[in-house]
Amino acid sequence: MLAIPNLLMPAEVAEMNRLMDVAEYDDGRATAAGSAADVKANRQVSRRWPQVAALDSILDGALRRCRGFRDSFSPSACSPPIYARYLPGDGYGPHVDAVMAGMPPMRQDISMTVFLANPDSYAGGELCLHEPDGGRRLVKPAAGQAFAYPTTSVHEVVPVSAGERRVAVLWFQSFYRDPEIRGIVADLRRCVEAARTQPGGQSLEIAKVLANLERKFIGN
Repeated sequence: MLAIPNLLMPAEVAEMNRLMDVAEYDDGRATAAGSAADVKANRQVSRRWPQVAALDSILDGALRRCRGFRDSFSPSACSPPIYARYLPGDGYGPHVDAVMAGMPPMRQDISMTVFLANPDSYAGGELCLHEPDGGRRLVKPAAGQAFAYPTTSVHEVVPVSAGERRVAVLWFQSFYRDPEIRGIVADLRRCVEAARTQPGGQSLEIAKVLANLERKFIGN
């Protein structure tokens, strides 16, 4: 799991909210897979709305400059984002996201929620991750921040009781199907960067190990 502070700049958050103020919306259940539709209640910007491309462009630019996310998850493909609003009474009960989506189909390895509303502007609406030990992790950061987590995780959106929750949600396929290999690659990348800053650091040798590991496992 990875918290990403300031994925979006304040001006980008403001522009995305301005666009969502005037957007056309669909029932969010249309994009829920299987039984997830039974526990989902929200509205989502219509992908048929002409200005949805402007929202996509802002988010794409932010992701491209976010090296920490790329180094941690090695994304190889990305789904079209969902821009959602949750009004009082809306929420999304416990569910697991679909394994595949899109056309051509893309394996969904990493889920990301980008928060677009200030947390003090709505009550409830936390992203709740169900942890293997039975605990619950509640996530409700500042507008412009993002949270990425394995798509295999059971999660939910706590019902909103006041105000309006706004988020962008998207999914990524990684070059590395195995999350353990994905984590080792991320660790080695950090080691290479650390070695480069140290006198006599063996960054080249570590970089060679990293490159050979990636060649062996990329696409698996």
